[in-house]
Amino acid sequence: MILREHYVIEGAFYESALRYAELSKEFTSKRHDFHPGGLANKKIKMFEGKLGEKAVEMFFIDNKIPYIADRTPYYERDRYDFLLQNNKEQLLVDVKTRTENFHVRTLEMVEQANSCPKDIYISVRLFRETNTVTILGWFYKQDMLGKNQIENQGYLDNYVMYDRDLRSMEELYSSVLRRFKKL
Repeated sequence: MILREHYVIEGAFYESALRYAELSKEFTSKRHDFHPGGLANKKIKMFEGKLGEKAVEMFFIDNKIPYIADRTPYYERDRYDFLLQNNKEQLLVDVKTRTENFHVRTLEMVEQANSCPKDIYISVRLFRETNTVTILGWFYKQDMLGKNQIENQGYLDNYVMYDRDLRSMEELYSSVLRRFKKL
């Protein structure tokens, strides 16, 4: 398994994330009212999330894991960030991007988990100054639901998975991704 210490997001990956953020900012601002700062900040938050997704995409490419990136139009809610499928199963993957040193938990809105559930969540940390991303770990939807820790910091109820709750990327590769790998 290949797991880079940092994924540098540049070139076409960077441009794609920026383009999507620009197109989606107005729609995002109508759905997510917990990020203050108007449309400019909505664009930044969407861009940061897309940079995190690009790191996971690079991880899949490095490890020869076939995937389908979400192609939902920018004005609709994403069904997933990545779809993994083989002859027997398919998994919906969601990437959760953090941006601050004090962020020590991964959040999933309860409403989102109920209305548009994913199978696997991958948590990443974006370092804005360098456009680099570190992949922190992952968890199954069932891990999150089983723990059932819900917190509200003034912007909706969120399921919370702290860093100590994350599974390793090595485990993701060996127990899940290998089933999807192209030989």
